[in-house]
Amino acid sequence: MTTVESVNKNTGRIFIKGLRIALVLIIAGAIAAVLIKMRPHPTRRTVVNPVTLVETIEAHKTSQNMIIRAYGTVRSGENLSLTAEVRGRIVEMSPDFEEGIYFPKGAFLMRIDPSLRTEIKRLDAEVARIFQERKNLQASLIIVEEDLGLVKAEYERNLALAKRKVVSQTLLDQTQQRWLTSRQKAQEIENSLALIKPRINLLKAQRQSVLVQMKEAQLDLDRTEIRAPFECRMAKKLAETGQYVTAGMKLAHLYNVGIMEVEVHIPPQDIVWLHFNSGGSVNLKGDPPARARVIFSAAGKKIQWQGFVSRTKGQMEETTRTLPVIIEVKDGHPGTEHPLMPGMFVTVEIVGKRVDDLYLLPREAVHEDNSVYVVDNGEVNIKSVKIFRRVDNQLYVKEGIEEGDQIITRFPGVATEGMKVRIKPKSDQTGVSG
Repeated sequence: MTTVESVNKNTGRIFIKGLRIALVLIIAGAIAAVLIKMRPHPTRRTVVNPVTLVETIEAHKTSQNMIIRAYGTVRSGENLSLTAEVRGRIVEMSPDFEEGIYFPKGAFLMRIDPSLRTEIKRLDAEVARIFQERKNLQASLIIVEEDLGLVKAEYERNLALAKRKVVSQTLLDQTQQRWLTSRQKAQEIENSLALIKPRINLLKAQRQSVLVQMKEAQLDLDRTEIRAPFECRMAKKLAETGQYVTAGMKLAHLYNVGIMEVEVHIPPQDIVWLHFNSGGSVNLKGDPPARARVIFSAAGKKIQWQGFVSRTKGQMEETTRTLPVIIEVKDGHPGTEHPLMPGMFVTVEIVGKRVDDLYLLPREAVHEDNSVYVVDNGEVNIKSVKIFRRVDNQLYVKEGIEEGDQIITRFPGVATEGMKVRIKPKSDQTGVSG
């Protein structure tokens, strides 16, 4: 009995719990249905795409000289190793004879004492001796000729007396002995007379040789004073006062300040813009020669000199495949405010050939696929262009755009054909590089 009552009580509890759950679900469903029915309906809106604001430049045809930019180191166009032409001791030197000092043409540099004055005195004495010897020989010749005449006359007189037998045999023998002796002496004198002329000729030749040596010695004296051969600056000093030097010994290294050069190497893609003559040779001087600017940058400032293309080396470098070109500058004189000096690393801009009908655009206006965005009646028109040349942040365009086209320089994002845009007023644009 107890068991049956317990089962009935449990069944009643389960039924009551199920009834409660069903009631909660019904109430929740009724509330949800009311909330859904009372929710606000969404309003329909039309989406309007905003018009992009862009910056543009107007395309205009222009004629430009192709500028060829290269780099190089300044050097002098004329260098000289100053050498001694005579041997001797340096007895005098300019007080400014130091490295880096500028000397005008003809300025005194140094004087060398070649000790040639003693040599000249010796040569003068030799000439005097030769003249005295010639004088003595001429005097001896006169005496010999007189003596020969006397001997001959005595011989003839004694021979005549001997034929007439006026004199004794002993006297005749004595006379004959004197005659033979005189004949021998006369023969010796005749032989001496025969040798006088060659000796005189030899002395004349010796005298002429001495005179030539004297002239050379005097010329050496003129070479003992050394002066600046041109407007120059001393690069290196190699001698001091009191030093003994020999002929050919180096005294200093000088360079001409009136002619400066820069050797630059032009890559193959830029060689086509150089001015070659009709024969295709590498002579670039022309008439007038091709202009060039030499620029030195330091401390945020740029110093510029005007130069011209002087020459090329005639062949391309095998290692770099570039063409060496020599730029010459003649206005870099020390007297100017900013002298051009050897060793400066400079930028060179050569003014090359002139090309017509080009459009100059900033690099950011041309995209990777060589296209530009052109604004036409408020819409984007994408055009493909042919790039003629790239120089720094600028591009030269030959084909693809027309005169007056509005080229977009800065576009936020990716443009599509026909996209609506609005051109920013010029006063609000940030500017275009170029």
